[in-house]
Amino acid sequence: MSTPAPRDFRPALHYTPQSGWINDPNGLVYAKGQYHLFAQYYHEPVWGPMHWAHAVSRDLLHWEHLPIALAPDDLGAVFSGSAVFDQNNTSGLGREGQAPLVALYTSHGDFEQQSLAYSLDGVHFEKYSGNPVIPNQERADFRDPKVFWNPVKSCWSLVLAAGDHVEFFASPDLLHWTKTGRFGPQGNYSEGVWECPDLFPLAAPDGREVWVLLLSNGGCEANHGSRTQYFTGSFNGETFTADGRFTQPEFIDSGYDNYAGVTFFGPERRLLVGWAANWVYAAQTPTGVYCNQMTLPRALTLADTPKGGLRLACAPVEGGAFGPAVEAGPLPGEVFHLRFSGQGAGSLCLRNERGEELAFGVDERNQAFVDRSRAGLRDFDENFARDWYSRMEAPRLYDGPWTLDLYFDHSICELFLDQGTRAFTFTVYPSAPYTVAAP
Repeated sequence: MSTPAPRDFRPALHYTPQSGWINDPNGLVYAKGQYHLFAQYYHEPVWGPMHWAHAVSRDLLHWEHLPIALAPDDLGAVFSGSAVFDQNNTSGLGREGQAPLVALYTSHGDFEQQSLAYSLDGVHFEKYSGNPVIPNQERADFRDPKVFWNPVKSCWSLVLAAGDHVEFFASPDLLHWTKTGRFGPQGNYSEGVWECPDLFPLAAPDGREVWVLLLSNGGCEANHGSRTQYFTGSFNGETFTADGRFTQPEFIDSGYDNYAGVTFFGPERRLLVGWAANWVYAAQTPTGVYCNQMTLPRALTLADTPKGGLRLACAPVEGGAFGPAVEAGPLPGEVFHLRFSGQGAGSLCLRNERGEELAFGVDERNQAFVDRSRAGLRDFDENFARDWYSRMEAPRLYDGPWTLDLYFDHSICELFLDQGTRAFTFTVYPSAPYTVAAP
């Protein structure tokens, strides 16, 4: 059991469990006016046999905790996966007037296999009697199915991680699956085992349809721990082909605390939620009865940048919950939206009465940066305390004036720059609240 937190670091507007551990967001689905969020969960604030926690929201910020959706069984623990609203009852698991929520997840036992569960009321789930629906008796790494509707073949498809590549499967009914293709390891520029893929189309600014493949790579030193990269390209209904525009890892977030992000099935906008933590130090954070949190939901788009070409962009979905943007000066508590603008080099610091400070800005090389080396508690984990994990930076994809928007929620920060083409998600643990923002 973790020692009690010296003060309350629990975010107000980021999802956390009431108690216990969470990691990867799972089963993100919008159905009947509610957003469903599931997550890898264990009832102690340490990683253990994985279950699926479950919560619902109507605004993506305030969550109602529901009973545990899935628990381990004879096939193993319940690892990551996804869910869809089977509105037309293609699975045959619904009843008249009751279309099912259908979850595909990894059963983690002697081997990793894909299993299915379904719910008619959106709360209670029943596991399919024919599990596993995608068996595996050969490979150690074969997990994290992300289901989507395939508009090319008019069927269900899924992408899952298979060690050093991803594989694609198709199905007419969510129950019977056939492998259709693979991507990788050619074209990958990141170290670490492949995890938590996602595949979806976005409209480019010129109107073209571009497919985006998300790929999370497990913790490695070169990446500053666990990170999520992305590729752009095309999908022919059977497999993804990268367009080769990147020659190095292109991460969805330049901070070090955004991993395993996947998107919702169902809403009109492409909305993503990530795990706001890093496998390198997630188990040691000084938060007491709960451990880890999710990012704010983000709306994803594509932007044509002058210095980087077509890039993924994101904007927080927060609906004004953080209040009006404030500038340098006194801070209004521990939940706020801070806006800082400039041209050329410039930086701002959040400070508290203990002399701790969190610095961020744009440097003389036109790089956005964050420095949390003096931001608060650090000695809870030797890696978190290292310089390698304390300073974050990324080159801007624009020249000229800039505006930084920081969303601060007790201990989790999300910083956005240049229409969201650069984002930094990172945790800090100040021993006293920050009270002022100053140059």
